[in-house]
Amino acid sequence: MSSSATPLRKFSGVEYVTMDSMFFCIPQQAYLSITTCRNLRERPIGKAPAGAPSRLIACERCTMHPLVDRDQVPTVTLDAYLGGSKPKMANLNSPKYRKLLAEVA
Repeated sequence: MSSSATPLRKFSGVEYVTMDSMFFCIPQQAYLSITTCRNLRERPIGKAPAGAPSRLIACERCTMHPLVDRDQVPTVTLDAYLGGSKPKMANLNSPKYRKLLAEVA
């Protein structure tokens, strides 16, 4: 896959994350791209200004976003997702994810 097909970004000193990767969002029970997850989190909380959508309740209570930003959730590329491949669901109760979430908190 060429580098133009997978744009990369660096979030505040964290390793590079592929922005067109898809993952399973447990709070929303939906498949999302990393970009969509980040955009949903940037919406205003509560009552939003006229014309602006407010943040989703699932995003307000989400604990997955540190894992998404660090690229620690199971992902598939957008091309593979469109081809029928689905990412696995992360088990947030596993010791691996509990340790990662404790490091961020």
